[in-house]
Amino acid sequence: MQDWLYNILKNNTLVDNQIYNVTDGLFTNNRLPEPITLNRRQSGQWNYPWNNETAIWHFLNVTNREIKEVLTKNRDKLIVLFNDKDYEHNSTDNFIEVSGVDSMNFSLQTGNIIGYIQKGDYSLKISSRFGDKFLKYIISNADGFMEVDNYGGTNKSEGYEWLIIYLWKIKMKKAYRLGLPKSYISNKERLNKVRGNIDVLDYFSNRTLGKYQCNYREHSFNNHATKLISATFKKIGNHEFLNDCNLIRNGFYTATNGEKSNYRELTNTKHFLNPFYKDYNEVIDLSKLILKNELSDFGDNSENNAFFFDISMLFEYFIRKLIKRLGLLVESKFDERLEIATGNENFRRKLEPDIVFHHENKTFLFDVKYKSFDFRYGVSREDLFQLHTYVGQYGNKYDLKACGYIFPISSTNWERMVETGSCCDDSEISVMGKMLSFYVIFLKIPNDSDENFYSKFTNNCDLFLKTIEGIIEKN
Repeated sequence: MQDWLYNILKNNTLVDNQIYNVTDGLFTNNRLPEPITLNRRQSGQWNYPWNNETAIWHFLNVTNREIKEVLTKNRDKLIVLFNDKDYEHNSTDNFIEVSGVDSMNFSLQTGNIIGYIQKGDYSLKISSRFGDKFLKYIISNADGFMEVDNYGGTNKSEGYEWLIIYLWKIKMKKAYRLGLPKSYISNKERLNKVRGNIDVLDYFSNRTLGKYQCNYREHSFNNHATKLISATFKKIGNHEFLNDCNLIRNGFYTATNGEKSNYRELTNTKHFLNPFYKDYNEVIDLSKLILKNELSDFGDNSENNAFFFDISMLFEYFIRKLIKRLGLLVESKFDERLEIATGNENFRRKLEPDIVFHHENKTFLFDVKYKSFDFRYGVSREDLFQLHTYVGQYGNKYDLKACGYIFPISSTNWERMVETGSCCDDSEISVMGKMLSFYVIFLKIPNDSDENFYSKFTNNCDLFLKTIEGIIEKN
């Protein structure tokens, strides 16, 4: 197989949590069916974007450096987040790590962040290793609003802008169950009867009119939030994902009477303080993101585009929602956490395991890892040390019965693991003389090309929950 590196960087070849190596122009990775021989510019050939090896190598290195800097300075702005209190973004992953000497000899490592970068003629896309159906499923399912039977159109965009539009749609449909949002707006009108406060000076100046200049507040559907959402519909209304949103769209258009609003006014829309409409606050945030074009802006040059999505935190959020369906008491990520000494009397470090749940005075602790599981060496050294720290401290407070890890795994890798006998055995660990059950649990992800992806993944989620129930019963 042969191809230009220019194409490989943007055609969905690269996926998260992988290491790609290029040695003397041979592009390798254990997920590829076969190595790819990189095409090279022939002597005397004109320079084009796809064969300019120096420009491509420069693009990779500049992108590597600039993205690290941007993510470090403003990680929350460039990565789409869920604002639910059960969800917390704490990933320190970079988009890519690049090292090497030139475009024919280098290493590129991806982490838990997927997304798309474009700078001039060159672009780089990191996709989910489980595919786009997986992303859509966990977004809609984790948010408690299932809509996966009909995924709606295909993604014709090179990048991942469709992901934020899909997320906006899910949030919008969930919020719209509350009806169109109402809020108080201020009106100034000349009326026959006093309403609110009257302008005294105006009254004495215009007594012959027999009317009062009134300033009053009233509930209205035509407010800043509905104007913002209406404007967002107008911007992305032709997207295939929104084909089933005509009634919702028309509702917002009617509420705003088709009025056009000032851009600055729209982007300054505040959150609802009324808790009844709190679900609309996330729609407001995403609407601003879409309206400001932040999903496709990177730097000051309009030719530069970028969009990032931290999938590891989304997967953790999805697992938490699944476990809650069993009726278990799952500690919130924002509950008071245990702390340990650091040697600095003014600072104690918080312990933040991903999943802690209780059942009949028994406690279970698990960490969710979106990374690929290493079937040769098992859980990494750092992750094991972290788990032992959690267990040691939580065991002081609770009757801890079991602990372990939760990993996603593709159906293909699961079948390969079963065939080779690499399955993980249940085992035990000892902490301060107490034996605890230790588990590595897998959630199987069907192949993205599977026509029955939705039903199979739903069944796999049910099997995952039965595994959790089995662990509870056993311990």
